[in-house]
Amino acid sequence: MSSSSLHNPRAVWFLGAPVSKAIAISTAIVFVVAEMNNFHNGLVLDTTKIFDHAQFYRIFVCNLTFASMGEMIFGLLALCPLMRRFEREMGSRRFGAFIVYSSALSTILELIFFNIFFELERYSGPYPQLGAVLALYHKFTPRMHPKFYGILGYDLSEKSLTYGLCAQVIVSGGLSSIVPVMFGFISGLISVSWSETELPEFVYSICEFVGKTIVDEAPAIMMSRAVQRGAERGNQPRRAPSGGRPAAPAAPRPPPPPSEEAIAQLTGMGFEREAVIRALQQADNNVEAAANRLLMG
Repeated sequence: MSSSSLHNPRAVWFLGAPVSKAIAISTAIVFVVAEMNNFHNGLVLDTTKIFDHAQFYRIFVCNLTFASMGEMIFGLLALCPLMRRFEREMGSRRFGAFIVYSSALSTILELIFFNIFFELERYSGPYPQLGAVLALYHKFTPRMHPKFYGILGYDLSEKSLTYGLCAQVIVSGGLSSIVPVMFGFISGLISVSWSETELPEFVYSICEFVGKTIVDEAPAIMMSRAVQRGAERGNQPRRAPSGGRPAAPAAPRPPPPPSEEAIAQLTGMGFEREAVIRALQQADNNVEAAANRLLMG
């Protein structure tokens, strides 16, 4: 990692997530352009204008940006951390394919729903993308603290905080925002397996050429602080008594055996006990990191 990245918090925040960074920047830029030209109505997914007036461009621009400043602020606060996390875990190529496949499938479902079953103008905004990454979050992110806090006698995990932030965006436009998120969630669950098939190589070449100014460096493999400190201590030679040779560096201590509680959390997700113990040992008993190892195979 270069020194410039270390001193630039915005670069570090999106480090290893160029697709997420591109979506966030383009969402903000298109919002400013639409606001200055009073063009938000032209971004609405209106099936009547699409099929009766041949305004097919709406199919491709309806997900570009939000319709109001409040939606954009809360939408990006909910969307960016989820996109950044899963892009780093899946890799930019696979995550980019996932976004393309889930967006295309969700748009098809929306066109059918709004044209046949429920005639309604859908607000513009990347709501299907929010639903898609929420599907990844719901399916692949384990609950670290099932009893993080309680409300009215119900125990809620730390995941409910993310769901609560996303809920503010999802219900902001009523059915106009709830329906696309719902279809995005369904499309995300379906597109997880499709994303194994990456997009054609020329697509990545074009994107790399266009997006050179926003692509970050690939992230280095992150080590836990305990392992990193242990490695640094192990590489430092011990001071020898006066007149003696430097002592050999001490070998880093192995991590303690995984706790039964951590093993139970991961085996409860359907993983075999031996694989769970091995993953926990490799991740220095970090349950979330071990879960990521197991989910990514």
